[in-house]
Amino acid sequence: MTNPYRILIIEDDPDDVELILLGFSKHDEFFVDVATTGEEGLERIKETGYDLVSVDFALPGISGLDVLEEIRKRDQDVPVVMVTGRGTEELQVVAFEKYATSYVMKSVDSFRSLPFIFEALISEARFRTEEQRMKRDVERSEAMSRYVLENSPTGIYLLQNGCFKMANSKFEEIFGCDEEDLVGEHFWNLADPESFECVGDFPKESGAERSMVHEFKIIRKDGSKRWVEARIVPLDYQDERWVLGSLVDITERKEGEKGLRTDRRRLSLLYSLARKTLDLRGGADDLMREELSELVEGGDGFVVGATFILEGKDLVLRALAGPMEELMELMDEVDVGELLECCEERTVVEGDMRISWASAPFCSGEEPIGLLVLGREGEIDEHLIKFARDLAWHFGKVVEVSRLRRSSTDRG
Repeated sequence: MTNPYRILIIEDDPDDVELILLGFSKHDEFFVDVATTGEEGLERIKETGYDLVSVDFALPGISGLDVLEEIRKRDQDVPVVMVTGRGTEELQVVAFEKYATSYVMKSVDSFRSLPFIFEALISEARFRTEEQRMKRDVERSEAMSRYVLENSPTGIYLLQNGCFKMANSKFEEIFGCDEEDLVGEHFWNLADPESFECVGDFPKESGAERSMVHEFKIIRKDGSKRWVEARIVPLDYQDERWVLGSLVDITERKEGEKGLRTDRRRLSLLYSLARKTLDLRGGADDLMREELSELVEGGDGFVVGATFILEGKDLVLRALAGPMEELMELMDEVDVGELLECCEERTVVEGDMRISWASAPFCSGEEPIGLLVLGREGEIDEHLIKFARDLAWHFGKVVEVSRLRRSSTDRG
């Protein structure tokens, strides 16, 4: 017997004790202890864990009902059998009100059947205890899962038929809304399909579904957009198709990557301009126009680029890429003299679109000889100002080299 039954018999009548023990003599799976008073029984219970306690109703000292009540204060689950030689319906009611597990009338036949009754009661109690343990384990596991889900550093969501069924707190934080705003909403109402791209595809392993990694922009509740990276796994559950996804905000990384690409493009343009300046074959205006066109056609958001050369007191347009109308609106609103004195100037003009402007003078030696103007959609930051200043410096060298070569040719 892998799980022996340890029971305590609280009985003051030695004849009844003898009959009870005789009934257990052929059942080696039982370990039986005997106490002759309620006080002794309670002391034994303090010292030993029993699978079942049998209590005589009429005991010297404290009664069987008092013993039952004391046992229940300590343990709500151990089976307690009330045994009596003068049972009445009222006594049964009182016993069960005190949470007795069972009620047995004293007789030779009942003493013989006690091992079977006790075994059934103990098995039932053990099953109930195991069931409660499993329930606690499940509840603990569910609580841990909820804790992990809610404290996950990644946004986790579940889709069915393309609609959100669940989202954790981090997901709500990334989207800037509450779960009730998400549940039932279609995925494509919150994602920008034009930005959607698959950047990874992980093969199946041990029967698992293929996991895919995507990067795309999401539309937050306030209308702003953020870049996210999502890992998506299709699931089949109860004959239904689900999608489990986790995502992280990668806006900072994407902006950093964009900044690196921008810096590489700008450095490449400046390097190309420096190289062409050293081997200048055409006019300065043509080279500046070529570089401005490359800049406007690039991915930095520039829509207008222009250079002006100072002739007397006037700035004369010499190279242009982009719409003339937007440039004229700027030149009508600014003081040319101030632009030539400042290293950079920023202003915003309302036209068909909102354009931010950056300007930088370029010099020959210490004297200003021209002006570079760049217009773009979006804000002008310090990096763009620095680029405009660097580009203007190179344009100054282009003009200097062009004038030196023309002067040399004239003298020759």
